[in-house]
Amino acid sequence: MAHAEQTPSSLAQVGPVADGILCDILWGPCPVHREAELAARHATGYSLVSLSMAGDEGASPAEIYAYLAKMRYYVSNNPDTMVLVDTVADIRQAKKDGKLGINFHFQGSEPVGRNLANIEAYYKLGVRWMLMAYNFQNNVGTGCLEGETNDIGLSAFGRDVVAEMNRVGMLVDCTHSGHRTTMDAMELSTAPCIFSHSNPRALFDHPRNIRDDQIKACAATGGVIGVNGVGQFMGEKTRVTIDHMLRHIDYLAEKVGPRHIALGLDYMTPLHCQVLYDFYGGNVSAKIGMPELPWAFFDPAEVPALLNRLLDKGYSVEDVRGIAGENFLRVAEQVWK
Repeated sequence: MAHAEQTPSSLAQVGPVADGILCDILWGPCPVHREAELAARHATGYSLVSLSMAGDEGASPAEIYAYLAKMRYYVSNNPDTMVLVDTVADIRQAKKDGKLGINFHFQGSEPVGRNLANIEAYYKLGVRWMLMAYNFQNNVGTGCLEGETNDIGLSAFGRDVVAEMNRVGMLVDCTHSGHRTTMDAMELSTAPCIFSHSNPRALFDHPRNIRDDQIKACAATGGVIGVNGVGQFMGEKTRVTIDHMLRHIDYLAEKVGPRHIALGLDYMTPLHCQVLYDFYGGNVSAKIGMPELPWAFFDPAEVPALLNRLLDKGYSVEDVRGIAGENFLRVAEQVWK
């Protein structure tokens, strides 16, 4: 954690960007302490948090539909602090109303099954982006861990999935996917693509990180890269500081400019980490490229201080507003229908 005097308690204390939009475009599935964690984001001044609702393991489409219904019901029954958002206008209204906007995403494309019709149905239930693959091979493409030795790129079905996502307005998310699979997806997509939570591989050589050609290809689509706050993908084993985040933001800004940078922190509480660790039977190194517990994260409560540091480093107010949320909203406005 940063020193208290460096860490504003909310976005409201961040001078010239105090009225900006703050988005975390990736928040991991939270099976524990969900209410408290969402309340913390609201208190910090977030305008949007996207919840992971499914991945490539462990759920059938029927189970996912039921989970989406449950989460929509949960948000709808907390109208004083949160609201379901389907459009950029909804997110801006959430900001005006002092509420936390909530929508959904999938970490992997297995929820589609082999039925393209599921994509539009999921979109109508609030799923606004979807990864191609989560670490390993699926029906659409190859994940980043398996892709280190055998990346076959997008399958024929995967090409159909990307086309259907473009048609309905769902963002193509290339995080967790193999190099060739991401390059295929970005070449094929007719809409901007995103890396919702990925960091530069040039700064730390980990399969979860992305190479310079992926960074540039994403920017060429008009998309954004959400900087990931997971220490193990930065080479930081015990804590992630503002300086660590700045290093990755600076690198991306040097390569493609600040307008292609967003925030995708991938934050998890210690108890959430334990739940995930137990889900994989402790085999987290092979399954998700992580070491033994504990894992290090950048605390979302420190984002206001991070934005102040960006201003201190000479980033313009427009740049910082963009990184905080406007860059993502620009892309969403182009893609969502």
